[in-house]
Amino acid sequence: FTQTFLHGKRHNQYIQKPTFKMAIAPTLDYGATNFNSVAQEGVRTLSGKDTPWLLESHLETIMFTSVILEAMAGGIIFIFSNTIMRTFAKFDADIGIKMMNELNILIVNPLFAFVFFGGLISAYPAKVMMMKADQFSKPARYYALASTLVFFFGEFLVTLTQNIPRNNALLAVDPYSEEGIKYWETDYLGGWVAWNTARCVFSVIAAILGGLSLVAMRDT
Repeated sequence: FTQTFLHGKRHNQYIQKPTFKMAIAPTLDYGATNFNSVAQEGVRTLSGKDTPWLLESHLETIMFTSVILEAMAGGIIFIFSNTIMRTFAKFDADIGIKMMNELNILIVNPLFAFVFFGGLISAYPAKVMMMKADQFSKPARYYALASTLVFFFGEFLVTLTQNIPRNNALLAVDPYSEEGIKYWETDYLGGWVAWNTARCVFSVIAAILGGLSLVAMRDT
């Protein structure tokens, strides 16, 4: 309500002021719709494809298991070269020989054999993908093949031809004899550890190649 004066007379008039209505739409949605959109965006790969979180096929499951086992084998071998053998070398030769022989006896069991050599199961997906080349990309196939070959020649065969024979020879020596002490200090702490380190490197390489194959399989 306002008052105005026109030619000396007062006039009353109403002036309707504009009103503003603000429509506030909810911008935060804590429901499933918003969560699903975020989840879908989160699983996009670098190639822009939607990829599920879980493994899609039994081949991917086997390859993933192989990668884990190869990495575990590499870790076990690394502990020997980096810690266990360096510790045994600090003891007198006869004590070191006895401890190593006991360890070599106890370590031979089904569970250890599965973990130590189980990475070879990558041979199955590698063979299947090679036989069905039209269904899998070239990187997936050849990374799987390379992983299998590296682990077979670099870990499995090295163990059978270099480390196990030295273990057996160590069991046969007299820990108190000069020959036994010499074998322990030269051939075993030298040759065995060197080959052990080599198979550690090959196991890690095989695990990396298997991982690359798995990534390529999921992008196929």
